[in-house]
Amino acid sequence: MSQVDLVSVIIPSYNYGAYLADTIASLQSQDYKHWEAIVVDDGSTDDTAAQVAVLAQQDARVIYIHQHNQGVSTARNAGIARARGEFVLFLDADDLLSPSKLHAHIEHFRRCAAVDISYSKFRYFSDANPDELFTNYRLDSLREWSRSITGYGEEAFPVFIRKNNLPLPAAMFRRALLQRVGYFDSDMRALEDWDYFLRCILRGACMAGVDESAAMVLIRVHSGSATRNIAFVEYMERVYENVRIEIARLRVLGNEGAADSYTGFLQDTLIDLGRRRARRDRKIRQQKIMDSIRDAGVFDFIELYPVIKKWRFRFLEAYFRVFFEKITAIFWWWH
Repeated sequence: MSQVDLVSVIIPSYNYGAYLADTIASLQSQDYKHWEAIVVDDGSTDDTAAQVAVLAQQDARVIYIHQHNQGVSTARNAGIARARGEFVLFLDADDLLSPSKLHAHIEHFRRCAAVDISYSKFRYFSDANPDELFTNYRLDSLREWSRSITGYGEEAFPVFIRKNNLPLPAAMFRRALLQRVGYFDSDMRALEDWDYFLRCILRGACMAGVDESAAMVLIRVHSGSATRNIAFVEYMERVYENVRIEIARLRVLGNEGAADSYTGFLQDTLIDLGRRRARRDRKIRQQKIMDSIRDAGVFDFIELYPVIKKWRFRFLEAYFRVFFEKITAIFWWWH
């Protein structure tokens, strides 16, 4: 197997032993056969080790690494250190690849020497109904939300700084880019994929999508999905701080124009984020005041006095909303 043609598929797994056979089977069904699957067991307490032992015995392309539980970033980093391939794909242990995905990316890289990140379409599915595919994690839409990007930082950064534009397994990376960017931030247990895409972009990566519509990653949604169990907000500031570090690096290298441009996009994003947070906080606060008014009674001003005293001028808008809500209910009841 030629190293030049080899694709290293890095699969972190924490208690996902029940899904690994299906995930590896989706690799074994690939049109492109020159791959290695590096399963990094992140201190699982289920039968992950036994499952991989059986798979590795049946297929020498399956490799097992064990580490104490340190999180998905460290697990991916262990896979990067072990990978031999010229190309790298990060696949979660419960997800699947369509049969032509690897081949589509390899052909894309061969045609386009400038491309560092080749990405495909993606779909989400549930355990209960694996044949029904959706474009979003909530499993309630078929509308494409990911923006198509072809090019370098000026094209990709304004999109990615606002939110992650791709699930990580949708992309295949040139190993040379990973060597330039370095490892995942091991302190991050969420949003590490978004962080890594941004760092790739700020290190000069060229992104482009494959044309083949049948090439995609299928992302499983279930009750144990990691994305259901983590508070993402805690890691957002870490992402922005890493972006600031990369921008500062550009300034040290003398690339002031790019640094100024990226700083402008970052500042605009943070201003917009602050406005959205303020609107959300106002909405939550108003709902809290309205609940207090309902509990006290719209026309019981003795009970309402503490609410008025606490919220003062904010009380009036909330009161009139509840008042008209009450009047409307009475009107419809009367008629």
